[in-house]
Amino acid sequence: MKKNMKRIFSLLMALMLILGTAACGTEAPAASGDPAAAAQNGAAQQPADPFAPYEEPVTISWAFPTAAAVKLLDGETEADNRWSRLIKERLNINLELSFVADSSTDAYKTKLNAVIASGDLPDIFKTQDMNVFLGLVESGSLADLAQVRETWQSPEVDGFLDQYQEAVDGVTFDGKMYAIPRANDNFHEAPFLWIRDDWLENTGRKAPTTIEEMVDLARVFATGDPDNNGVEGDTYGLAINKDLIRQNHGSILGLVSAFGVPGRDNTQFYRGEDGKITFSWIEPNMKPALTLLNRMYSEGLINTEFTAKNESALVEDITSGKIGMAYGSNWGTWYPYNNVFKKDGVIVRPYAIPEAEGYDYKVGVESNATGQVTVVSSACENPEAAFKILNLYMEIINESPENFDKYWSNEQYRLCPVYTDVASENWFREINEMLNGRKDEATLSKGAVPNHQFVLDFESGANRDDNAFGIWGQMSA
Repeated sequence: MKKNMKRIFSLLMALMLILGTAACGTEAPAASGDPAAAAQNGAAQQPADPFAPYEEPVTISWAFPTAAAVKLLDGETEADNRWSRLIKERLNINLELSFVADSSTDAYKTKLNAVIASGDLPDIFKTQDMNVFLGLVESGSLADLAQVRETWQSPEVDGFLDQYQEAVDGVTFDGKMYAIPRANDNFHEAPFLWIRDDWLENTGRKAPTTIEEMVDLARVFATGDPDNNGVEGDTYGLAINKDLIRQNHGSILGLVSAFGVPGRDNTQFYRGEDGKITFSWIEPNMKPALTLLNRMYSEGLINTEFTAKNESALVEDITSGKIGMAYGSNWGTWYPYNNVFKKDGVIVRPYAIPEAEGYDYKVGVESNATGQVTVVSSACENPEAAFKILNLYMEIINESPENFDKYWSNEQYRLCPVYTDVASENWFREINEMLNGRKDEATLSKGAVPNHQFVLDFESGANRDDNAFGIWGQMSA
């Protein structure tokens, strides 16, 4: 009896061993060349290739937040361009454009809200509105990208995102990563006072360092003949547009910063000196700032029709030479002052914000935890495509000066559905250290090399196109 029991026990153990081996074989299939299959299996037997093309074509829909600065070159369109063709060629992904809307106005936000309400989300899209983002997270509309990132990110993307952990934390909840953050250090948000070189020269003035000097210069520009056309009073002293608190040129963000108000559009909440959350536009220091603005308006130093001047109308005035001074962010040489340089050969230069006596200057910038994000719909069948596109973006703009010029310059990076601000954000410090003699050219990172060359070529006169002017102004002016 005991012998039979031992025999039965041995047979059962052998059977369990056979079944267990078979089960293991079915639970961990060999990794496929298809990224979607490998992403679903998660624990593939071999590492995923972050640059591998799909074996079969994959279609990814996306929303394009265009802007006035975006340029379509060589007869390209929003749907058919160098990025859509590159992504097809390298990754076997067909991009399908869901919608295009202007992000420099409320058009993109309005369209996105309508699409969200319909429930028919694109596979990949961007949002700047954290309320929209959090609502999508709570409704379960977004894919969790945490495991996707671990499986499909390239070393370059991994290293870049690691530098901006705050941004990653801002899109991560309970260990789930619901977006790819834009990831930047926000230096480009700082406001400056932009002034035409020729108007300063024609009026024999210097750039103002105080608010009263700014008002005095605006008076000279508005009542005199700064453009030397023989007519006095046909120009604006200080340009503003109807979107006073939007982060565009012609806003009042720089003005209120001088009075200690860290303004930034209508979403800027921050912790005040008393430790409580407050809102920029209800701060007591807004009163003297608005009082000054009213005084300038009453005196005719500001265009009396500014409430009808949206960004496009303002840019027309800038380009036509009606404006010599305006507050705006540090990317002004990219747009709109590149238009002035192309038309008149005149540099509009950024200067530090003129200070208001008795006030501590404060600038409002966006936290890395709340900036623009790229999200993937939970209905997307290939969420890893977002990281594969980002891998390609990071590789191509660092591959060679020629590819940087083709795929990043002239705002072409915006045509890529997934991108980061790596070009301007990380290379700015390197280039400044190089220009100030604190860094050897041989130690520049690959991406910084073409940017540094643009600066040198603009200063020498060897290259005066939009890219050279834009990078020169943002990196060194």
